[in-house]
Amino acid sequence: MDDPRKVRFENILDVGLTASAMIRLFKKDSKEMLREKIGDYVRKIFEAKSKEEFDTIHSEFCDWGIKTIPLAKKVIFASYGQIAKTFNVVLKVAIYYSHLPSYEKSKQLLEWLHAAVDTKMMEHLKQYRSKDAQEWPTTIEKVDEKKYCEIQRTVGKAIEVEYHGSITLVEFDDIKWRKLNRND
Repeated sequence: MDDPRKVRFENILDVGLTASAMIRLFKKDSKEMLREKIGDYVRKIFEAKSKEEFDTIHSEFCDWGIKTIPLAKKVIFASYGQIAKTFNVVLKVAIYYSHLPSYEKSKQLLEWLHAAVDTKMMEHLKQYRSKDAQEWPTTIEKVDEKKYCEIQRTVGKAIEVEYHGSITLVEFDDIKWRKLNRND
């Protein structure tokens, strides 16, 4: 008999992967491998005991992805930004929306989640970038690990200015994605 908790977890991963809108960019034969690996790393995230451990696990997954997941229409691997956005959306769905692995643990993890930044949000964030920042990427395809970390810091600056530091990175992502991508 199927374990309902396992099926729920797998369904939540599928929802997150679909919601990321990134899966279509990756080569077909790599999608199942990506799905499996994301499941493994989400489980590791659930066990994280500190922000530093969370960030290490996140970085390890992204490093794996940029070396393993090819793009469908180009003869190159996915960028750090593309892999991170995919992972961040899955984490948002699993932790922020679905309160996995438990409500109490999800409250702790919520503070550590990164923003799943898309092209429209990067354009919005440009106004907050550091004055000594080199070039600001125009798409997540152009985001490497160093730029990714800078973008996450910039989200923090935007939160300070726009929300007086009262929301998390993932809440900012949620608000801005809706505002920038919907015509409600």
